Amino acid sequence: MTSPSHFVISLDLEQAWGMEAEKALGKQRASILGARDAIPRILALAERHGICCTWATVGLLFFDDRDELLDSLPAIRPAYDDLALSPYPRIGGIGRNEREDPLHFGRSLIRSIRDCPGQEIAGHTFSHYYCLEDGGDPAAFEADLAAAHRAAALLDIELRSIVFPRNQLRQTYLPLCRDSGYRSYRGNQRSALHRSRQRRQETRWSRVLRAADNYLPLSPRPDVNRPRQADGMVDVAASRFLRPASTPPLNRLQLGRIRREMTHAATHGGLFHLWWHPQNFGHGADANLRVLGAIFDHYRRLADDHGMVSATMDRVARSAGAAVLRPAIYPGSAFSVERAVTGTEIGVERVKGIEPSS
Repeated sequence: MTSPSHFVISLDLEQAWGMEAEKALGKQRASILGARDAIPRILALAERHGICCTWATVGLLFFDDRDELLDSLPAIRPAYDDLALSPYPRIGGIGRNEREDPLHFGRSLIRSIRDCPGQEIAGHTFSHYYCLEDGGDPAAFEADLAAAHRAAALLDIELRSIVFPRNQLRQTYLPLCRDSGYRSYRGNQRSALHRSRQRRQETRWSRVLRAADNYLPLSPRPDVNRPRQADGMVDVAASRFLRPASTPPLNRLQLGRIRREMTHAATHGGLFHLWWHPQNFGHGADANLRVLGAIFDHYRRLADDHGMVSATMDRVARSAGAAVLRPAIYPGSAFSVERAVTGTEIGVERVKGIEPSS
């Protein structure tokens, strides 16, 4: 049986926790606040078009009370060499609740996403954890994962998919994710331009080239993107970042590139995975939603003509036959994670040297 093609969307919901405090309280403040208006409009557009999305959410956003948040912090925390990367020093200065501080709390946003049909709330670590930066370690990462699960349990949400902040994928951390109950992750776009790197390895030219690649074919079109098994998890790799709307000519270039790659995936039984941040729609929401609406319209045509299916990351993992998950019980959580998942809906590629867990 031919495997169906899939259209996957993931959004990295971070608000102020996704950047240094200076940026969040300065030039990015308006975009972060604008995301609160953009998110309901994205949800409404997705519901009208029958689109499923995965919302990778920083654990610190699950709260609506500063005291509750402070009581939920992990005991072991990363000691980054660059102190500006850690959110913990600023927590004492945030507001008391979401009404007072909409930059740092997000429980109402998460509830609206949870209650919208077809949406998955996924993990983005508890503290927007940087897996490749100096000063982190496995113990701190494991404690962070557990804190994220406990935070999500406050809203009766079970996290099954994870997106690594700044796309910093450390391969040796995948078993820790698997053991904590995750079964899928968003791997990086399969291109040298988009490989995982530390922040100090970023250059102006690498950022410029990645941005330009959204409009022009600087990197060759990769082989058909399909989910892959790696360390007992399913890699639902990114295909393309959706850049904020710009001038009409640039919008047309980006939209054309996305449509061509979606069509390629649909006609070859592959996967097209589009991602962005809600705050990318914080300015110029109308223009951004027009671009997004055009992408959704193209998906509907591909669904009608080629049977393309809109799916969350977790659905892709379940359909691909995700590995058996080991038990993971978190104090204060309403559930333990222990189940086997099987399925034959999607063909799965094996990473060389790695076989799926049995």
